[in-house]
Amino acid sequence: MSKYGVLLGEGQVGKGYELAIDDPVAKLLSRYFCISTAKRKMDHSPGELEGEIDHLSRDAAVEYLLMPERVKKLEGQILGLSSQVEDLQSDVHQLVQVLKEAVAPRENHSVPLKDGKYIS
Repeated sequence: MSKYGVLLGEGQVGKGYELAIDDPVAKLLSRYFCISTAKRKMDHSPGELEGEIDHLSRDAAVEYLLMPERVKKLEGQILGLSSQVEDLQSDVHQLVQVLKEAVAPRENHSVPLKDGKYIS
C-alpha cells in the first residue's frame, strides 16, 4: 500500500493462489462472457466474488494496479502529439501555398526598354 500509494481492500487467497480484485467493469462484462489468459481470468463467480478479476501472478496484479498511471501518461503523450500534428499541419499548408504559387502560370508584367528588350 505504501509503495504505490493506494488503499487496497481486504485480500483473499483464492484457489490456485490467485489474487482476486473486485472490479465493477468486470462485474458487468462477466455477465455476458468469460475471458481467460495465461495471466488473468475474468468470469461470473458465484457469491461474494462476483465480478472479480483473478490475477494468476503477483506481477499481473501489480500491472493491473498501475494501469491508471499508464493511461494518464498516455493521455499526456497524446496531448503533446496533438500539438505537434497541428504545427505540422500548418507547415504543410504553408508549403502547399508556396508550391502552388511557384507552379501557377504568371501574368506577363514585362516592361519594354528603349532598345526593345524587356525586364520582368
